[in-house]
Amino acid sequence: MDDFDEIAYKKEKEDWVTGHSGGSTWEINSVCGVLLSSYIIWSALSKYTKSFNYTTNNIGTLILEFIIIVLPSVLACTILSSYTFYINALFLSLSIFVNYKFAPKPSIEEQEKLKKRSKWEKGSDDEEEKDGLEGLIIKEGLDDDENSKIKIERSQIKPFLSIYRASMMILTCISILAVDFFVFPRRFAKVETFGTSLMDLGVGSFVFSSGIVAARPFLKKPENRFKSLKGQLFKAVKQAFPLLLLGFIRLIMVKGVDYQEHVTEYGVHWNFFFTLGFLPIFVTLCRALQKYTRFSIVGLFIAVFYQIALWEFGLEDYIQHAPRTNLISANKEGIFSFWGYLSIFLFALDIGHYILPLDPYYTLRPNRQTKKPKPKKLVMILFSWSILFWLGFLIVTLCNIKVSRQMANLSYVFWVASFNITYLSLFQSVELYYFKNYWKSYEKTVPNLVEAINSNGLLIFLVANLLTGFINLSIRTIYTSSLVAEIIIIGYMFIIISFSILLKKLGLRLKL
Repeated sequence: MDDFDEIAYKKEKEDWVTGHSGGSTWEINSVCGVLLSSYIIWSALSKYTKSFNYTTNNIGTLILEFIIIVLPSVLACTILSSYTFYINALFLSLSIFVNYKFAPKPSIEEQEKLKKRSKWEKGSDDEEEKDGLEGLIIKEGLDDDENSKIKIERSQIKPFLSIYRASMMILTCISILAVDFFVFPRRFAKVETFGTSLMDLGVGSFVFSSGIVAARPFLKKPENRFKSLKGQLFKAVKQAFPLLLLGFIRLIMVKGVDYQEHVTEYGVHWNFFFTLGFLPIFVTLCRALQKYTRFSIVGLFIAVFYQIALWEFGLEDYIQHAPRTNLISANKEGIFSFWGYLSIFLFALDIGHYILPLDPYYTLRPNRQTKKPKPKKLVMILFSWSILFWLGFLIVTLCNIKVSRQMANLSYVFWVASFNITYLSLFQSVELYYFKNYWKSYEKTVPNLVEAINSNGLLIFLVANLLTGFINLSIRTIYTSSLVAEIIIIGYMFIIISFSILLKKLGLRLKL
């Protein structure tokens, strides 16, 4: 293959991922809904049947989980992208059938007990406040230290959060490779300027998902909020260093092998790893304001002032039309969109303060104690937040602020936040239905592959990027037939899932 062919093909590849206008938000919701319906049918099978052998964790269980959770999303993003409504309808119908066929029917005596119990629970809110998790352990006869520790650890696990985070990662991994094939609809690819697409949502959702778990240090040690800025910054830089290093490595590799680039996505040198790397540093700088207001308020002010800068100070025109004459203008998309991603991260950080504790109002209570999990309160809070953000998205849309992932403007911030909070509440609703008292039960509430992905999320993302680059350098993806492309994408996802399972079995948890 001569150099001219290589140059021509590189230009074709760049054109292939450039200039798209996206699709409808309803279709994006439907595609993402496949993961939700996959979780519903997995929950039904896990709850009422013995389809999964989690005692030995054999290869059959891995394959079955892959078929139920990952494969439908691969198909929904590719050859069945126009039929996602029917995929969701099929999965929901199958889950209803499993519920009807296999769910045990309570006897008349049990129904009476449930009625009495529900009445008692309604009138015992005050007692529950006094009860706490330790009281729950004593009631159930788990009074030794080891069982108490197990019980507390189990209560801190949030199955719906695990499946949500893994779902975002699965869609991200699928998209970053599939976008290079003809089988991936162009309306799902990243939008050039204004519009909505699956990949645009995926980028923001990755940041949102990271922001939720970033609340853990604040909840473990609330005094962390008020440590000296110097100490906090040192820790943030240490946390950011591996990500920034990955950003530089990716930059060198892309330039070194003359890999195709979509320059108007982030700029000439900037990439998503730089965005992720700078987030901890700037969030730390925002901590000083935590004494006076919430992270979500800080995020809102940043998003609003950034939008004003786009409108009133010519920043939007600069991002769209300024020539790339220096380092800043060469990377204008990545540098300025960072403020939108910072807002998304701060919103998620605030939501994480509700999701991660046993009691969603833990950080608001003057006397903070370990409480019994209250998932019903949490789901109400999440639905309330989602309504607020959807209203915000509606208002900015009526103000003619079109969604732009390239600039990460105000409407993009509201869209990403409202979508993610809504899906969090839906995943938790499924959890409440099938695993109401998950902290008491010994039932399996999270698929193995979900636990494996979440254990090494960033490493999995890095491996997915490396595999994507290897495949693109090995074959001419845009000339590949739909059948071959589908086989490659499915094989690629199976390798990623198998790798994550292997890391989990070996007990390796690499924090990058």
